[in-house]
Amino acid sequence: MNKLFEIGDLSFYKEDFLDNIDEFNDIIDIIKELSNELSYEEIEVVGNNECCEKTNKNYIVEIQGFIDEEDSFITKKEAEELSKNGELGLLDLFVIRIYMCLECRKWIIDILE
Repeated sequence: MNKLFEIGDLSFYKEDFLDNIDEFNDIIDIIKELSNELSYEEIEVVGNNECCEKTNKNYIVEIQGFIDEEDSFITKKEAEELSKNGELGLLDLFVIRIYMCLECRKWIIDILE
């Protein structure tokens, strides 16, 4: 199996991704870069997960950030630093959420803009 990245003790494999992973190559690169700083928590969603229909429990990872005028991703922490230095331009909210099913370990990426 092709491991893309790890967050804590969770491993994320290309083969377990539930969508067209090619559409998320830029996002995967951001996740890989930040993976050592990330953590996850367990949540329950309304209704069973579509992947296996066996549970409504997921792990979730959330990366809060922004897209700047050059379409570069800036983490919330980086934006705070830039703001202190007066170097912060126009930003658009951009949150990356990763959900992994506790039962079958399939995962997805959801973008909040």
